[in-house]
Amino acid sequence: MTTIETKISASRSANMALFCAAIDNFGDIGFCWRLARQLNAEFNVQVELWVDDWEALRWFLKPLVRLGDDGERCLGITLRHWCPRQPLAPSDAHRLALADLVIEAFACALPANLIAAMRAAEHPPLWLNLEYLSAQDWVRDCHLLPSPQGAGASQALTKYFFFPGFGEGTGGLLREQDLVQRHERWQQQINSERRALLCRHALPPELLEEPDLLLLSLFTYEGKGLQTLLQALVESASPTLCFVPEGRSLQEVVRCFALADLPEAGSVLQNGSLSLCVLPFMSQDDFDRLLSLCDCNFVRGEDSFVRAQYAARPFVWHIYPQDEDAHLDKLAAFLAIYIDESVAGEALKTFWQSWNQGEDCRDLWHYLRPQLPSLQTQARRWQQQLAEKPDLVTNLLAFYRAQRESMPI
Repeated sequence: MTTIETKISASRSANMALFCAAIDNFGDIGFCWRLARQLNAEFNVQVELWVDDWEALRWFLKPLVRLGDDGERCLGITLRHWCPRQPLAPSDAHRLALADLVIEAFACALPANLIAAMRAAEHPPLWLNLEYLSAQDWVRDCHLLPSPQGAGASQALTKYFFFPGFGEGTGGLLREQDLVQRHERWQQQINSERRALLCRHALPPELLEEPDLLLLSLFTYEGKGLQTLLQALVESASPTLCFVPEGRSLQEVVRCFALADLPEAGSVLQNGSLSLCVLPFMSQDDFDRLLSLCDCNFVRGEDSFVRAQYAARPFVWHIYPQDEDAHLDKLAAFLAIYIDESVAGEALKTFWQSWNQGEDCRDLWHYLRPQLPSLQTQARRWQQQLAEKPDLVTNLLAFYRAQRESMPI
């Protein structure tokens, strides 16, 4: 089904409630904000984004707006506050029960009185549980599975599991219609774009004239991998300019540069061959641009993991740690579809595995760095493969359309 076929009729805009519970700083909020923006901007869906951590949302939107009271609109999205495990205001529960779609992101669990209101509605909304991303095979078997809620006649209320993924039979990945073209434009003008990046952060553009300079972005969790990477960058024979957004990565920066406190945004540090710039919290569009302009990106979680793939640059994924090392199975499943059997691919695979098991990555980085040009070719090929597949929003609205057309009038 084409994108045009999935668009909501202009005569009646669909409306949707998207519920999100903030986990691990801003990752879940970041994903939901991208989803809400694309639904509204490209498909005219009227979205209410319900977030439990208002202060996290306030910080997250800081580069765009000064977020005020509950119910404020930003870029066409209505922003609302909720408390998991507490009921909504009855008026909100009744109103949302008349929506077209209700999505609970990452099994955050809808308020009980909203579920009751949807159950009582003559035509309840399409209810989706939008799950975490995985490359594991079982995702295809679980994608779009119905889950009847209640008993007896109440089974008319059904929740569907919607799984993002990398291939056929999954929900796909978030990708705005112009995302790949934006990366192509930035990279075609990479010299001027890099100069502008340095000037924006008060760095001398002359840095770009250093031979063999490597531009690196670091948005990771703390740990031994990051400690030893920074050591390798300091002692390297070639210079590195490293961009580190505010966040957990700075804990290891303190150790590397023997600082007394966390460095503030705008700080520029120097140690051996490593120059490091601390970036202020940036908008998602600016973060995409940063990924596009760096030679290699270190990313974490899910949202930045996907954005790094679309940037068509070599990258290292710091996957979110889970109990009993369950995350290592997810890591292995992605490596199996992403890494080729080349020398460079094997070097990257080894680095990812050591990085995510908290091992010393110092020597591994020295071996990996010369492989980056080969990995650049692979990253570009992977980006093009992803771009040929339907994106998550297109798949989601295709499913919504199919369900709506099957409903009784």
